[in-house]
Amino acid sequence: MNINHGAILCFGYVLGLFLTCLWGGINANPTVLQWVTVLGAITALTGLLIWILPRHFWQMRAQLVLNSGLIALLAVSYFQFRTPNLARSPLFQLTQEEATLLKYPIEISGKIASQPRTKSTGKQTFWFTTEILTTKFEQFPIQEKLYITLDEIEQEIKAGDNATLQGRLYQPKSPKDPWSFDFAKYLQKNNAFFGFKSWKILSSQSSSFGISRVREKIINIHQRFLDPDKATLLSAMVLGQKVVDLPESLYHLWVKAGLAYTVAASGFHVSLLLGFTQWLTRKKTVKMQFYAGVTILSFYVLLTGFQPSILRAALMGGAGLTALVLDRQVKPLSLLLLAATLLLLYNPLWIWDLGFQLSFLATFGLLTTLDPIQKKLDFVPPTIATVIAIPMAASLWILPLLAYEFNVIATYSIPLSILFSLPIAIVSLGGMLSGAIGLFIPILGGAIAYLVGFPLSAMLWLVEKVVALPASNLSVASLHWSQLMIIYGIMLSIWLTKWGQRQSKILGLGLCFLFVSFLVVKHYTTTKIVVFAAGDQPTLIAQVNGKTIVFESSLEKSVESSLFSFLDQAGISEIDALVKPQKSEDLIVDSVLENRYKIEDEYVTGINQDDSHYLQPFEQKKIGNIRFQILQEKPLLFELRVAENTFYILGDCHADDPPLLELSKGYLITNPKNIDLKLWETLKPQGVIAIGSRRDHFLAANSIIYWTDEDGVIQWTPKQGLISVAPK
Repeated sequence: MNINHGAILCFGYVLGLFLTCLWGGINANPTVLQWVTVLGAITALTGLLIWILPRHFWQMRAQLVLNSGLIALLAVSYFQFRTPNLARSPLFQLTQEEATLLKYPIEISGKIASQPRTKSTGKQTFWFTTEILTTKFEQFPIQEKLYITLDEIEQEIKAGDNATLQGRLYQPKSPKDPWSFDFAKYLQKNNAFFGFKSWKILSSQSSSFGISRVREKIINIHQRFLDPDKATLLSAMVLGQKVVDLPESLYHLWVKAGLAYTVAASGFHVSLLLGFTQWLTRKKTVKMQFYAGVTILSFYVLLTGFQPSILRAALMGGAGLTALVLDRQVKPLSLLLLAATLLLLYNPLWIWDLGFQLSFLATFGLLTTLDPIQKKLDFVPPTIATVIAIPMAASLWILPLLAYEFNVIATYSIPLSILFSLPIAIVSLGGMLSGAIGLFIPILGGAIAYLVGFPLSAMLWLVEKVVALPASNLSVASLHWSQLMIIYGIMLSIWLTKWGQRQSKILGLGLCFLFVSFLVVKHYTTTKIVVFAAGDQPTLIAQVNGKTIVFESSLEKSVESSLFSFLDQAGISEIDALVKPQKSEDLIVDSVLENRYKIEDEYVTGINQDDSHYLQPFEQKKIGNIRFQILQEKPLLFELRVAENTFYILGDCHADDPPLLELSKGYLITNPKNIDLKLWETLKPQGVIAIGSRRDHFLAANSIIYWTDEDGVIQWTPKQGLISVAPK
């Protein structure tokens, strides 16, 4: 079998970029060991391919594979050259010289670089390109990309506007646990390092021309006769939610239904648009069809913004139009690889962009899996078989990655996609026509949008009903990257090898079993205790053999993000027991968990004799292999046992409190201010998690104590004991 030599070289480039995963993807300062690991991997893979390919797949010269390995090495170097580095940031250099920039209010002037998005809190967020930074005493010309959070929406602003904002500059820190959203990393991926909290727009000026004005006019046309939510949803289904301020509640509803691809400008929209353009120009010459297609395609790319998914579709669509003019056949897989290479030459960091990954995986799934699925559905009419096969083929390839990234599976996404195939096409195409016609005849465009609103309303109603069904979203334990590679390795072997194709049924069933095992078995075989610092009080999660209890001891929400992230990544949607402290006779802590997770049993530490949910001293509760009880009320002493290991949570101590009971050997979790010399000599704990700082504490040098201010989130497992899980 002959293979395009260019495809091998493109593959080497993409593979080289992918191997940067060995140092964590976007990493401005990889260590020498990490460089050696990546170089070793390239060398090993090159040697392996030289040995395997001629024997089992394609006949080719070893020199071609060596060249591909060299390109992989160059790709790694290019990736590192393009990786944003804090040390090269002009604003960072300025903050080193002017430390007050991060302490006092300043003004920034420049251009709004993205469509402002309204959060559920009422605040707006957007990207901003600064041109001038002004302090109380001085003005600095500086080019820097900032992430803006605008507290008060005093006036309407949009992408492309010039504005002057007042607020405070800040540099986010990485989280102290591996589960939480890393805002600093997110900024770095977008070539930024600083955020800006703004409380006032001092001035703004809209551009009279430009693509943002056209985009705004299309959105206004959709809103002419439709209510705001439906109009915004229609605009998102035409232009993509990245350039439309789609309400968070609507977006999350669409995500839960597994229909997020309909509000993300993607290949689906390009295919729809090009197909309709080809139909309109079907009686014209091939050149006219080409010019019409390229013009519409270019205009749509400008409208939706330079997103990886839309650029991929545009490149492939443009290549298809070129092949039509030249009367040449196109190899779809080679074209897909070429599109990936071109985009990654433009921005190599996109290799770690989830939108980029999903776009190419879905397209790869359609190119490789659609035909076999259609053949299996030969008992139904061809049109219906295609409607069923398209979402199945795409979903098979993106489902493992979605489970890896989000730890949740939209159970009814494939049936909904099949059911909505025609309505989605009608609504999206109708929205496009509405916008295009409305640019010239606004009232007619608005009328078309109003008619499109009927099927859109029906879709919205059905999506709400489906999402409300039991098990519409399944929480699953996080996959390890090695498990993800095994899953995709099996899928590739089924597609790529004759043996895999012969054994496709067995391998397919085995793959399903393996996928479920990876997601479910981990939940029932895990034993760990995780302690978060919520202010100066601990919050503890015990996860033992499928059972989960949470001890939540603070009203503060500083730990909320970490707590949610941990539970989501662990695939926990149901908490078997939630224990909350009673702050006073009339005040019980309102848990941040109650509105998000199903809670089987809830207990309060207190002295109310009339309520069975109040834990009384020495009233032991047992959930699976976890036992817990209150040993003492003043000061609060909570005991948790996992097998032979004991954990004690000690509340705030006061001078008039009775002495502590004599305790058996175990781990102590408390604020360090509660530990004095007498208590330390009395308890002699096996280990300590101190919720606070070691500063000026007499136990500061003790090696068995973990301090949450420095060590972040602390985890205990039977094999490792106490360890800090804060990212290094």
